[in-house]
Amino acid sequence: MNQLKTLRKQRNISQADIANELGIKPAAVSKYETGRVPLSEDSIEKLCEILKVSADELLGLSNTSPISSKAAGQIYPASVTLEDYLLTLLNTIAKQKKQMDQTIRNLHLCGIPTTTIARVTAMSETEIQKLLD
Repeated sequence: MNQLKTLRKQRNISQADIANELGIKPAAVSKYETGRVPLSEDSIEKLCEILKVSADELLGLSNTSPISSKAAGQIYPASVTLEDYLLTLLNTIAKQKKQMDQTIRNLHLCGIPTTTIARVTAMSETEIQKLLD
């Protein structure tokens, strides 16, 4: 059990409610809670809004949280070290970045203007141009 499950239960929020807010299936919330799937940056941000907590509290890093004494290591499975969990998270981010870069290249090849790509990706036109060069 990690902070997501604890915080969700403290607030009497169901997995279905969380799933609906995140636009995912309840089974995915269960996987987040058990640590089978790491929380993405976007999910952490949304969960913090839903649960009205800081990211530190959600991740068990806050010293002010009443659950912080048990929190270390609970956001990821006990069988995984923090270092391994962080490496997995960084690898996930790197894969997502590669996918985003490829999507930008594909959009460009389809004739989508760089200004439009910049608007929908929150990247600057300069960054996009560097990627395309």
